[in-house]
Amino acid sequence: MAATGKTNSGPSDPGAYRDPASDRRHPDRSLVARRAAVQRALVRQRLEDFHATLGGLAVAVFGEQATVVAHLRTSAGRQWVTFVVDAADPMSVVQYEEFLPREHAFWTAYSQLTKPVGAQFIVAVRPARGWCRVEALAPLFSMLQPPDVVT
Repeated sequence: MAATGKTNSGPSDPGAYRDPASDRRHPDRSLVARRAAVQRALVRQRLEDFHATLGGLAVAVFGEQATVVAHLRTSAGRQWVTFVVDAADPMSVVQYEEFLPREHAFWTAYSQLTKPVGAQFIVAVRPARGWCRVEALAPLFSMLQPPDVVT
């Protein structure tokens, strides 16, 4: 193809290559389906009010930029509703020891919340946008039973 100046370095099927940037600009149907599945799980387990309460707690502890987003994650072949608390603190990347007291305050306040009866979910804190996704999925303190439950 020297005459046109083009090289054929891509796959032979033009539909096989998808530009990741264009996927972000134009969400496909699978993203819409995942969001709908998360919403169905929240409604089925009656977690909408808890989600709002958790969001208020995150804003109270971490500030106005904090968000709480529900996801569905699979662990041991079972789907869990995972609430990822994004503290949105860019300084936590370089000064994590200064972030820890606020995270501790969040978990202390979280332990006092009334949890929905029968609902099974995970709560994780992500200190700053850009942290590794695995950090956000680590179920720190999420499986603790409320203080009134004796094991």
